[in-house]
Amino acid sequence: MLRLIALVLIVAFAGDNSLAKLHIMTTTANLKSLVSEIAGDRAEVESFCLGPQDPHFLEAKPSYTLKASKADLLVSVGMDLEVGWLPLIIRGARNPKIREGQSGHLVLGHYVDAIEKPHGEVSRADGDVHPEGNPHFMLSPKRVVKLAEVVSAKLTEIDPEGKEFFESNKIKFLKKIEPFVQKKISKIEVVTHHKTLNYFLHDYGLDNSIYLEPKPGIPPSATHVLSVIEQAKVKKANIVLVENYFDQSAGQKVAKALDIKSYSVPVAVGGKEGISNLFDLYSDLFSYFK
Repeated sequence: MLRLIALVLIVAFAGDNSLAKLHIMTTTANLKSLVSEIAGDRAEVESFCLGPQDPHFLEAKPSYTLKASKADLLVSVGMDLEVGWLPLIIRGARNPKIREGQSGHLVLGHYVDAIEKPHGEVSRADGDVHPEGNPHFMLSPKRVVKLAEVVSAKLTEIDPEGKEFFESNKIKFLKKIEPFVQKKISKIEVVTHHKTLNYFLHDYGLDNSIYLEPKPGIPPSATHVLSVIEQAKVKKANIVLVENYFDQSAGQKVAKALDIKSYSVPVAVGGKEGISNLFDLYSDLFSYFK
């Protein structure tokens, strides 16, 4: 009887795929969405940063360190986006698999042809400038196509038995994202708060040059807002888009002065109700350019 019970338990556990699932941590909700699409039910994927949070300034909580200590794979943006908190989490986790340079740490920024790389020396006087370039590449569907290939390859590396599964999910993902890759948007002049949307704007034919921040990471002063209004008048700006984790008041002042619309824009999955994956996020972004 005991042997029968033991056999039943062995069979039950062998059939429970959750026991063999990969544990994957991502630094942002957008990365989580991408990885989840390809990993499917062969992995449990969590993000440190939630949709409404600014990934530049996350706090390295003990709960994050605990989660990282159990991770088989850590997927990060890189380009110094997480420099203020991720090294603390990795150090505290004491998980050799996820240290940068190891097979269990995938830095997607390494696979991106970055825009806005600064020339010459960079100091804090220049604001929150990223020496490796703009880290907000996940907002451009055109950039994410290549990254889906990278994620699929990494998942196959750490879980070879899932190769066909990951490949199939990658193909499905690429088919779903293709309509966004092919979209066209009208040539308009945009005012934004930070440089968060610049990959999206650049890849779809718009070059943004009007920012509410006087320098990256520096909140707009009243004097600078007046300067932005003058720039926007000269360039005949059509719309103000302010990332929804920033104060909206400066953008609203500019919009009112020009009699144009100002929108609070989610830039991450989960950043607004109804945005549960990257496709929802891209649909929302394109909606401002109709």
